Amino acid sequence: MMCFSLSLHDQIIEFGNAGGLDEELEILFGLAKTDDVGARHAVAITKEQGGRFALQLDGTPSQAGVVREDLLDLLQDEVVHALIVDMASAVVVHAGAVALNDRAIILAGPTGSGKTSLAAWFVANGCQYISDEVVALVDDGTGVVGFPRAMVHKGGPADRPAMLAGSFAANTIRTGSRMMIGPKPERVATRSTKRCGLIIFPEFESGAPLRISAVTAAQTGLRLMGCNLNSRNLPGAGFGEISALARDAPAFVLHYGDFDQLDGVVDVLVRFLLDAERSASDARRFLSAFPDSALAERNERAAVPKRQIPIPTPRRPPSRLTIGMATYDDYDGVYFTVQALRLYHPDILEQVNFLVVDNHPDGPCAAPLKQLDTLIPNYRYVPVAARSGTAVRNVVFDEADSEFVLCMDCHVCIVSGAVKRLLYYFEANPDTRDLLQGPLLYDDLQKVGSHLDPQWRAGMFGCWGGDPRANEPDGAPFDIPMQGLGLFACRRAAWPDFNREFRGFGGEEGYIHEKFRLAGGRTLCLPFLRWIHRFNRPFGAPYRNIWDDRMRNYLIGFREVGWSADAMVEHFRELLGREEADRILESIEVDLAAG
Repeated sequence: MMCFSLSLHDQIIEFGNAGGLDEELEILFGLAKTDDVGARHAVAITKEQGGRFALQLDGTPSQAGVVREDLLDLLQDEVVHALIVDMASAVVVHAGAVALNDRAIILAGPTGSGKTSLAAWFVANGCQYISDEVVALVDDGTGVVGFPRAMVHKGGPADRPAMLAGSFAANTIRTGSRMMIGPKPERVATRSTKRCGLIIFPEFESGAPLRISAVTAAQTGLRLMGCNLNSRNLPGAGFGEISALARDAPAFVLHYGDFDQLDGVVDVLVRFLLDAERSASDARRFLSAFPDSALAERNERAAVPKRQIPIPTPRRPPSRLTIGMATYDDYDGVYFTVQALRLYHPDILEQVNFLVVDNHPDGPCAAPLKQLDTLIPNYRYVPVAARSGTAVRNVVFDEADSEFVLCMDCHVCIVSGAVKRLLYYFEANPDTRDLLQGPLLYDDLQKVGSHLDPQWRAGMFGCWGGDPRANEPDGAPFDIPMQGLGLFACRRAAWPDFNREFRGFGGEEGYIHEKFRLAGGRTLCLPFLRWIHRFNRPFGAPYRNIWDDRMRNYLIGFREVGWSADAMVEHFRELLGREEADRILESIEVDLAAG
């Protein structure tokens, strides 16, 4: 039995039992242990028959029958949540941090912006590790205290951050979707408060050129407020502390597409800015020479002024099922989808949380979408500005707080009773590795589409087909080759991720189904899980949707799962003309080779 406590600032949680996972927990949390007493929350792990585990939080059973890999993933999220849920003495920012010359560099941004990867790069280049997920702002906001858990990197073993870890990692743990990197103790900063000397907002986009853009103190404050995780616990939502930090430390946006771009540029710039003889105002004046080219480029594409990005909703208490959706300027779709679920599925509301991932958080719909969290008790708003398109749905699974996830478009309605039956299905199949979908009801509410046949048509892979077995709602589940992704569900730990190099929209159907099969799962149609989808958009799509992105995603996805792209290439040559299709394909190949 292993007992220990972990802390972030003045918040303490206690592990009362490790369930025989002493070695794993030492790698994950050993550097965050404390001798302080007065824990407000308790975690206990017990080993069950068959090698599975059960988790208790504050004496209440939370999860049972969990395999080792899933438990380790779950613990990373639950421990961080327990440390910040009651924090009222300091602002907690969703950020990584490293230290150089005893001063902290904060790496702030939403999920998916590249905080962990950039922290790994900095540590590999001589900095000391503070945290990859959360930091507390103390000393009126200008001091930094971190939670030095193991770095949680999402990506394959060939990824550059994983390779960088070889220079500083003491131990690593791999689960199905994550690599957890335990740094050597000498590569970790002391737990003492560090004065913040620099703030970096990473925006990673594979293949993008390196851009360093200055931001003013006011812009820094707004960005940091968007990363504030415990605003509801603080007087003034923590604005005073964040404003003080924004005035005290220079900041810039780092937009990059490959880690090789950083070598000899960002490390030199950071050391220059942290020079002990250079004041914050001098550093900010120097950074003003770097124009905000990313903002200028975005403003060229949009005539309307950008709006303040709303603050993410703090995590809600964990639920049985997360119903998540990504949206881009579709307030009406989100509103009616969520309210329809509340009106017509009242018997499941105690078991679900709603998660809305806003992919245009500086757009006109952001504030109304955020406001819904004051009206709907189990609703959570998460802004994601770093990337857009198909792959942003990964954030639904990154941010989900439940064992199971139902991901849907923000303009979908589900027939009454279907969500309850889905919960029963998960109870009967708690270890499922399958991708679960249901028949699409056409607008006449009579005909149904059960799957997509793997055929090319109008620039899309997949044509709707109907299997007679889908006509009977009480029929047995059956395998399908692929389907549209307006609605799908799975165990959160079984989600294989869309390729993080996807750009824009398209390319996901069929590809994600094959990833489930390659991981040992099935792709099933549950006849009871019926849904309708608003396809028509009389005013057009508000986001960029171009052939280049779609063809790029198909190439990346097909290569990842081992499919030939020959039929895709010929289809687009017929659709667009050989000359135009080959021009696009050549440009994509050059881009991928450079990345």
